[in-house]
Amino acid sequence: MRFSHCYYRRALLLCVALLSSFALTEASNKEFTLKGIYVDSDNGNTIEGVKVCIQNIKSGAKTTIYTDQNGQFVITLEGEAEFKVYGTKPLYFDQEEHNLTTIGLTDEEIIEMSFAIEEVHFNTLYTLTNLEFEINSHFNVINGEEQITFLSDLLRTNPDVKVTIRVHSDSRGADIYNKEMTQKRADYLREVLMSKKVAASKIDAEGIGEEELLNDCGNGIKCSAGKHLENRRIEFILSKG
Repeated sequence: MRFSHCYYRRALLLCVALLSSFALTEASNKEFTLKGIYVDSDNGNTIEGVKVCIQNIKSGAKTTIYTDQNGQFVITLEGEAEFKVYGTKPLYFDQEEHNLTTIGLTDEEIIEMSFAIEEVHFNTLYTLTNLEFEINSHFNVINGEEQITFLSDLLRTNPDVKVTIRVHSDSRGADIYNKEMTQKRADYLREVLMSKKVAASKIDAEGIGEEELLNDCGNGIKCSAGKHLENRRIEFILSKG
């Protein structure tokens, strides 16, 4: 019996499709074990009760688990995929996202990861390192808006926590102008937090101007742009009550 070239081609394509389907099914049926531990970034102590979210980046499927009394968690990851892991806990700063992949791993492999998370300290000065206004503007934030969102989330989820925002300038320009500009910027940040459902009574806004320079670049002192930039900063202090 003779078979045409077209017949062989269709048969070959069918075999390839079946093999591909089998490979995909095998990959999707794989299971992997993720063992993680959360520690305090200040002292290295393990942290109980961290809410850990593991998300499949492609499908968006999420799984949530809490760390035990030893700061540990164990979870099964299904299928070969890429995942992101992040943890949160009240009165801890949000941990940055971490990525991991199970693609190419064997079922027997155990993935072990360690994560650091920072506890909130009251009456301590923190700097919003990436938050930046356009020059001579009190309302145009050109970088770091996600830090405002982080602060609003922290305040909304902790009703008894208050914040004092402190905006600084460098020494360039008139003293009065710098004082007024930093106060306007502090007031603007207060309004933004209020627009994100943070109560006005929880927010104090202070424009410091050039009164608290971090270096010697005061009036009449010639300094590089980088040195002046050290003095232009936005700080916050958290307190209870």
